[in-house]
Amino acid sequence: MPPRTAPISSKRFPSAQDSCGLQRLVWQSLKPTNWSIYYFAGLQAAPRQITSGPGLDYDAVLSPDGHWVVFTSERSGIPHLYALNLRQGGDPRLLIDSDSMEDQAAISPDGRMMAFMSDHSGSANLYLAPFDPATTQPLGRAVNLTNHSSGNFRPAFSPDGKWIAFSSDRDRPVASNPFFPFVRQREGEIYVMDLEGKNLRRLTNSQNWNGSPVWSPDGSTIYFYSGRNRETAPPQSPILSQKGGFELWRMNADGSGQRRITPAGTEALSPTVADGRIVFATRSTWKDWHLASVNPDGSDLRRETHGEINYWNPCCNSRTGAMVAHGVGPIAGETQAVEEILGPGPLLSPDFPIALAAPEIPGGALALYPMRHTSGLAPHPHRNEVIVTIEDAKGTTLAHANFDGTNQTGLFFLPGVGIIASEDHRGRVFDVKYSGDGELVTFTEGVFSGEQGDRADVWRMRPDGSGRVNLTQLSRLGSRVNEGMSTISPCGKRIVFRSTRRGFFNLYLMDLDGANVRRLTNGEWRDNFPVFSPAGDEIAFSSNRDAIPDQSGYRTFDNYILRIGPDGSPGEIRRVTNTSGQTSHPYFSPDGNWICYTSERGGINDEEPVVQEVVFAPQMYGDIYLQRLSDGMTIRVTHNKWEDGTVFWLPAGDPAEKRF
Repeated sequence: MPPRTAPISSKRFPSAQDSCGLQRLVWQSLKPTNWSIYYFAGLQAAPRQITSGPGLDYDAVLSPDGHWVVFTSERSGIPHLYALNLRQGGDPRLLIDSDSMEDQAAISPDGRMMAFMSDHSGSANLYLAPFDPATTQPLGRAVNLTNHSSGNFRPAFSPDGKWIAFSSDRDRPVASNPFFPFVRQREGEIYVMDLEGKNLRRLTNSQNWNGSPVWSPDGSTIYFYSGRNRETAPPQSPILSQKGGFELWRMNADGSGQRRITPAGTEALSPTVADGRIVFATRSTWKDWHLASVNPDGSDLRRETHGEINYWNPCCNSRTGAMVAHGVGPIAGETQAVEEILGPGPLLSPDFPIALAAPEIPGGALALYPMRHTSGLAPHPHRNEVIVTIEDAKGTTLAHANFDGTNQTGLFFLPGVGIIASEDHRGRVFDVKYSGDGELVTFTEGVFSGEQGDRADVWRMRPDGSGRVNLTQLSRLGSRVNEGMSTISPCGKRIVFRSTRRGFFNLYLMDLDGANVRRLTNGEWRDNFPVFSPAGDEIAFSSNRDAIPDQSGYRTFDNYILRIGPDGSPGEIRRVTNTSGQTSHPYFSPDGNWICYTSERGGINDEEPVVQEVVFAPQMYGDIYLQRLSDGMTIRVTHNKWEDGTVFWLPAGDPAEKRF
């Protein structure tokens, strides 16, 4: 059955250290923070910050009369559209009331209609609604124009208001990244349609992304960015998805006459038209972004913003000459327990925690805790505390901290290990997990996602970092094997893990000391991310055993459950998800009646380059879902353009209990 969305509750608002008796859902979210909207009276004008806060405000546009700024904000936990009155000031007003994501607004030239992206239907579609900044409208008032299972993005009205240009990945197959096969990537083309979503025409047809179309004032030309000339090469920065090589292009409104207009070697994304010039986002290094402009023929390249603030996604008003963009705010950044590549900011995503209300789930609500981290985070089973990896140019530190990042204590340091530091391929520390009683911790050290002979080991330690022991190295006599993704059983006597010790990625059991290893699954596939049920009689895991290879030969994952006998013997395996795309990282609810997981089933919610070139986002897909095992009923938890993954469903926390 299709997933439904549970509403975010504003009536019961847990704090970072007290979940108010609610069970907790904790996951790793690869998202930035501290983005604000900036207003420029014209090109070369000084910026004025018009929104503030530690969270994310982005993708701003100006109304045709110049009175309003419409932008996306995640201040409520889900990205929604807000309007800010530039003349009267005041607080931003919510425009669309929904339980889904709304983003990428465009306002018609007469100021009467607004097009935007929403994932309400399950994937990113374009909607049309009256533009009424004085009221909050229900999403039901909007019309789904694209109504497609693919992703549809970045609408732009023609100057006469009769057409909408947009980008979509509908005609490009999803394939695995050539350098990171487990990462699935998309490509997009530019289309136009009328205001009823009809008379669809495809305007571009080239490799990689063509995106973010914008019309010239006379409607004869469409400007866009394109990656068609980009050379396929490994990433050149710690942002592993960063491709580079995107250029500014133009074409006639019917798609003819396509040609590049930015100088060779000039990075270009997100064009907009102002004062006879094409403004766009560009960068001087992999992480230093600013706004620049060229004439329509590509001549006279000029820098438009200066200083240390990064700016993205400019939008200009052709009548007033004003411009808005989003950029990094001046709020002092915290760095505790956050990887350098995610940027400054707190461990717990700003504007969280919040509560997810759904009558079917235990207690009727869950406290939600998205942690700004990648793959080395373990929440305590009973307290609002975590063990996290902190990676920098020197290596990796394992640290203990509260959910809000305070009271951080270093446990131990591994030099030369980490996503930034591991030039010698020593790998990373990842897959950190507590035992159910909180007395032990396991983790994996080695190659994060490698092949059969890429070294990785399962380690065990006490929560204070003492007593570290390599369990799998003791049992395999020094051979090069990839072993990891371990979980301690509820009884505390066994550990399940995945290993290539017999040639393929299958599941194994071992005793707590690494002895008595026995095989649970056997096949030429990849089994991964195993976790025990609360009763210890089942193991949920991800596998590509039933997947059909894509055009690059990669097979995606779904979730399965394996029955386990009292003696640890394997029993029946049943498939519990059957989705399009990648679905993995299952975790049982405390009562064992549900699983939570991350999935690609909703596709992506924005053009890949405008996200992946800016933030660490190897996989733009990944939202959190809950699924009841008895009948398959599914609830979608997250809606955004960031990767959400490695989720834990934990009992209510005890804020009074002291750590260690």
